[in-house]
Amino acid sequence: MTCEMQVKARRRLQIPVACVVLCAAAAVFPQATPQRRAEQQPTFRVASNLVLVDVTVRDKKGDLVKDLRKDEFTVYEDNTPQEIVTFSLENIPVALPENVAEEERPKTPVVNFSATPQPEQKKEELKDKRLILLFFDLSSLSTEDLVRAVTTAEDFVLKKSTPHDLVAIATYSTTLQLVQDLTNDRDVLIKTLKQINPTEAGDAPAEDLGDPSTSEDVFVPDDVQFNVFNTDRRLSAVETLAKTYREYPERKSLVYFSSGMTTTGIENQSQIRSTVDTANQSNMSIYTVDARGLSALPPGGDASRGSPGGRALFSGDAIARQTASLSSSQETLTTLAQDTGGTAFQDSNALAPVFDKVLSDTQTYYILGYYSANTREDGKFRKIRVEVSRPGLRLQHRPGYFAAKQFNKLTQTERDRQLEEALNVDRPFSDLPFILQADYFREDGGRCQVPVSLQFAGDGVQFEEKGNRREAQLEFIARIQDSKGNVAGVARDIVQIQLPEQKAEKVRSGQILYTTGFQLRPGDYKLKFLVRDNRTGKLGSFEQSLQVPALDTKRLQVSSVILGNRLVDAKENSPGVEHRGFGERFRGMEGGRDPLVIDNKKIVPSIGNVFVNRQTLYVYFQVYGAAE
Repeated sequence: MTCEMQVKARRRLQIPVACVVLCAAAAVFPQATPQRRAEQQPTFRVASNLVLVDVTVRDKKGDLVKDLRKDEFTVYEDNTPQEIVTFSLENIPVALPENVAEEERPKTPVVNFSATPQPEQKKEELKDKRLILLFFDLSSLSTEDLVRAVTTAEDFVLKKSTPHDLVAIATYSTTLQLVQDLTNDRDVLIKTLKQINPTEAGDAPAEDLGDPSTSEDVFVPDDVQFNVFNTDRRLSAVETLAKTYREYPERKSLVYFSSGMTTTGIENQSQIRSTVDTANQSNMSIYTVDARGLSALPPGGDASRGSPGGRALFSGDAIARQTASLSSSQETLTTLAQDTGGTAFQDSNALAPVFDKVLSDTQTYYILGYYSANTREDGKFRKIRVEVSRPGLRLQHRPGYFAAKQFNKLTQTERDRQLEEALNVDRPFSDLPFILQADYFREDGGRCQVPVSLQFAGDGVQFEEKGNRREAQLEFIARIQDSKGNVAGVARDIVQIQLPEQKAEKVRSGQILYTTGFQLRPGDYKLKFLVRDNRTGKLGSFEQSLQVPALDTKRLQVSSVILGNRLVDAKENSPGVEHRGFGERFRGMEGGRDPLVIDNKKIVPSIGNVFVNRQTLYVYFQVYGAAE
């Protein structure tokens, strides 16, 4: 453990490990090339310009309106009328009473997309069908909660589903698995549900998720460090499901069974907004179900854990904290449901009502399609408004969409403008997700040095093959604003990577760690960080509030506590990595001192602060105001 009394900070920090974990995506590049070429075909561009809008129409009594014609609708995009080229009414037949004999029921063909994955057949089979996705979050569900959720799903399939209901089943533990694609075959669905093993539920120990294999000469951060950000991964799994079924214009209903979802802080907000945005674009409503049901909260907890000490049990603080924890675990589920047009089901031991709500919400709606008269691929938001000529009706539809633009056609000026605009829009970017950690250390002159470290998976970066080398380029931009909205700091960097093929293979499953820094006065700030892959244009964003305390020598105070699992030579250069374009605010600081360096050794922050037994734990902080 190392303590220092005084530190002279620097604005630009070393980036010692950026070069060794950037090569994870090199092996997948040959597979990505044909896909990009296919996307450049003219037929793909024409299809991508078709805008689909689902519209639910109700009268003054709230009843669904089913007899509107195409000529009664008018669609406006940015207040410009559009020509409706496709029009359909989705009217799902009502389920027949259970006392109707089997021979009297109409015969409907069995549909199973897992057995017949041809796209042409799929689109025809979706006419007047209800699409339902059952998603079981095994990473949060306890054994009893999973059994309750699966039993409820089985009852729905056997007693309430009709041949017009196409159901898919997906699970998430450490990865997302689509165990059964859309089908109305009850036998297949029941068989699949029974195969979901309850013993797989519950959180796995963090150390069991790490990869014990390491390389002595190459540092690969453990993937276990991302486990504390499991919420982002679960949200990303929901987003992936929305993208999977985006090609089908019909409304989708995702029934999400979990035992709560607790956010780990402000860092989850970007992924929440991204998941909601993707679900809305994919015409998917999320119905969240807290499978814990009505939970009893005995003071001090139940018999599954030891009782806490102190006065909290007698003052009421213990039960207050338990209640707050329960509410926090349900807050994200409520957000997902309300922001996508679904419903959150909580604090009830009866889970079946979720399916009654899904069936009633997806009975009748219209799908309108048009080719936008605005052919510019400028990436701007296009506002949609739908009107009907018949008076007294209420319409519900999505507010608009973002236009596309091919990244490889952007000029350098347009690319720079894209980053600047991305800093100013209130929407997340999650194509290149990452996590971030900001710390603070005292500096002379009443300021604080704020080192910022971020980490993301190496397989998210696109590498280009050039002979026996792999090349990539990443661009970083960050902005800090004070409580009044004034810009207090800006950082920008372009990192050019050139790695040998052998080294790229060694760190294929690694992470990328990047660090920079700011000098700030004490106060409250807001940090926004963007990362862009300059080969593909993929963007990742992160927003976080910062509180920089006033650190002086008049009283005993400490800096941020840094936990790490690796020390590097402070003068170590990263081979194959070149930095370009740091902002003027970060020039001329070569004489400064990195607060994370002591005795020519720099501690590499472990973002997430999770370690395995084989690692060495380094703890670093500075003390101010101690007696000399």
